[in-house]
Amino acid sequence: MSNRSPETSPARLDELKLRPSERVVRYLLKEFDRPELQHGARLPSNRELARRLGVSVPTVQSVLKSLSREGRIQTRHGSGTYLLSQPQVSGEPLRVVIAALLHPDEKLNDPWLNAIISGFMPVALQSHPTTFVGIAPEKFGTDESVTALLAELPSADGLIIMPYALMPQDRDRVTAAYEAEGKPVVHLNPPEPNSTSNFVATDYLGPARRLGQVWRETGRKRIALFAVAQTYGYAVSSQLRLMGLACGIGEALGESVSLQVLTPQVPGGDAAYRVMKEHLKKGDAVPDAMLVALRNAIPGIKAALEEHGLRVPKDVSLVSTEKLAARQVGDGGDTLIHEPAVALSAHLMGMLFQRIENNGASVPGVYLPANFIGGSTTRRQENKLLKIE
Repeated sequence: MSNRSPETSPARLDELKLRPSERVVRYLLKEFDRPELQHGARLPSNRELARRLGVSVPTVQSVLKSLSREGRIQTRHGSGTYLLSQPQVSGEPLRVVIAALLHPDEKLNDPWLNAIISGFMPVALQSHPTTFVGIAPEKFGTDESVTALLAELPSADGLIIMPYALMPQDRDRVTAAYEAEGKPVVHLNPPEPNSTSNFVATDYLGPARRLGQVWRETGRKRIALFAVAQTYGYAVSSQLRLMGLACGIGEALGESVSLQVLTPQVPGGDAAYRVMKEHLKKGDAVPDAMLVALRNAIPGIKAALEEHGLRVPKDVSLVSTEKLAARQVGDGGDTLIHEPAVALSAHLMGMLFQRIENNGASVPGVYLPANFIGGSTTRRQENKLLKIE
């Protein structure tokens, strides 16, 4: 009869032939199959696992980090590591609710909204069977969207909130209701300037900072941000652009360079034309460089400037934001900050799936880079500094 202990059994010796990380993975996968280890069960400490398996603590930590990304475990600082139930990868389709705003003058033909939402499907086809439910009231700030979103809560697996879909207090109320039921929520654009998790956004601040710096270096003295004001204040994207311009101007702000904000109450070229005409009539602080949040405002602004005897870009530089794919921008050559609509869509859908798979665990917010294209509405010296070919 053998006196060999369990620690030196043939099965144990076979496992020792595996790489250290493979031993940890095999051990944990066996542990996950134990019937008494249910969702939320606490696993042994990293040090204890390392001792049992004859590996280093960093090896255990590396494996646990990988399993955490897969949604198998959750580490709580100061508390320990806990088992999570298996992620949902097959079976019944996930039901994803999308909260969006349909502008009354655009209905379902909003190209940017269509570009973002249409990008969800390819990600879903590669990851999960998914059913999408759109909630899109035609009038901003009404209760109908809140009622519809809460009605979808019992059958929903997650919620995507698009910009301007809800008033802030309604957005917070709906978000809290979904999260309380374990239905994760992700946002396109941070819901607040200081938000740190569960959103995907273009890096508005970075390009605006670069613009402010370039305009200061090339002698522009009166810079303006043209941004649509909402009933509850500036959109977060506009706030970040304004912060970026101010940072780029730096110490010259208020000394040799001024920064102002022009805010029409509604979007569109006609409103932009009227606001610009009224501003130019005042005669003081006529801008010589403008960052325009919405590209469709550029024609109206250009017309007002030209009627005032100002030339673009010699007298006034204009840069606007374009949210569509590059092939949809057209041949106008305007200087644009090109936002990555396709990448935004993919990251947003991927973030929601990640939260669903990880039982609602929050994830860090993601800012995606934007690049400058075009160049006809900014001067050659500015284009060189902005690296526009």
